[in-house]
Amino acid sequence: MDSFIVYHQYNENSLLVTIDIDTDVQEYRSYITRLINDQYGHRVVLNQGFNSVLILWREESVSSKLIDEVKLLLKGITPSPMRVINKWKLPVYYDRLSADIRAVSKYTDLEIGEIIRLHQQAVYSVHFMGFLPGFPYLNGLPEILSIPRKVTPSLQVKTGSVAIAAGICGIYPQSSPGGWYVLGNCPVPLFNREREQPFLLSINDQVVFYEVDQSIFEDLEQNLNPLDINQFKNG
Repeated sequence: MDSFIVYHQYNENSLLVTIDIDTDVQEYRSYITRLINDQYGHRVVLNQGFNSVLILWREESVSSKLIDEVKLLLKGITPSPMRVINKWKLPVYYDRLSADIRAVSKYTDLEIGEIIRLHQQAVYSVHFMGFLPGFPYLNGLPEILSIPRKVTPSLQVKTGSVAIAAGICGIYPQSSPGGWYVLGNCPVPLFNREREQPFLLSINDQVVFYEVDQSIFEDLEQNLNPLDINQFKNG
């Protein structure tokens, strides 16, 4: 039965597929994304929310025929077990002098070096995408690093900021206001329109972080080809 799947034409070029159930949402969301990607490939860009998949066609308008095609594709779906799509090893420059990391240290009563060690030790999984295009919500943050969101959000968080709040780790794909505590910065672009799939990360991908010093970070930030991301994949 697929009566729990709701279709809504989001705009001229996109269709929002919402999963209206209380259990197994992640499994269905992952499976729907896989089916859509296998069917349409580079013709679409996919963005996953907590209980939805937004399908954006690059060069096509959403017609009733296209909606019916998607409905037929997803008719009677039963998800297979979730799988890890890719494993990523991403560099981070941790700013030991920043106000945010010192606030985390004060809240958790941990030395800054221990915060960084624990953050790198964890293996994260992409739970869902949202907030900004390509922003990953990463499960796996050690419980001892759980800290509430800021009472007063920062007016500007730098692109690439690796931040934590409410038991989740995230990476800002672009500059934005934000209420999370920034531990460091990743020079690998998470969103690039020139790539076949603009988002670097996908649901169920695994992510680990490793520390780089300021000179290596600046070299990557200035010289890394935004399309040359395979060096960080399956590492």
